[in-house]
Amino acid sequence: MVGRMRAIAVCVMVWLGGCAYLPAGPLVDAPSTKVAPPPHVYLIRGFEDWYSTGIETLAAELRESHIDAKSYGESQWESLGDSLANGRLQRTRLVLIGFSYGADDVIHIARRLGSAGYSVQLLVTIDPVTPGSIPANVKRCVNFYQSNGIWDFFPWLRGVPVAREAGDKQQLANINLRTHPELLEPGTSHATIAGNEKMHAAIIRLVQSAAQ
Repeated sequence: MVGRMRAIAVCVMVWLGGCAYLPAGPLVDAPSTKVAPPPHVYLIRGFEDWYSTGIETLAAELRESHIDAKSYGESQWESLGDSLANGRLQRTRLVLIGFSYGADDVIHIARRLGSAGYSVQLLVTIDPVTPGSIPANVKRCVNFYQSNGIWDFFPWLRGVPVAREAGDKQQLANINLRTHPELLEPGTSHATIAGNEKMHAAIIRLVQSAAQ
């Protein structure tokens, strides 16, 4: 059922536009004599990179703040998860950030890492669409989303809260931008939320705190 609804979502998004070409992320760290300081941040864009230029901006802002950050296409999430679980990418103080269907994907990656015995220091989701529950190996999860009333019934172009797995006690915060005017920017929607600079500043602070 989810697969069918996702296919419908793709048709709707094609009709509405929002396409942008963004490069694929590297799945093997290049050898270097200089060790990047923790945390290591991996970002996943939305489906087919739609509405995801803000994720590239956030990655650049993190790097400007001296944080190792790499961004990936949504289609790369399984390869990224395997690379992390198999030790081909840095896992020290691991931070995962995802937008839209990419937010759903970072939850899957976190669960894959949990099965391999690894923890996630911080998981940040932005407008997740069909999210699973947050697994126990995630130490802290912050979900930024914007509710859209009756339109949240449809599994596309929306943002919804996330939930912990039953009995889990990790830190979890669902932040609805509609009830946080300090984060809300004029005209914010699923198509623009990834580029919200106020939210970017909040995320950078969260990532910096994960390094302490």
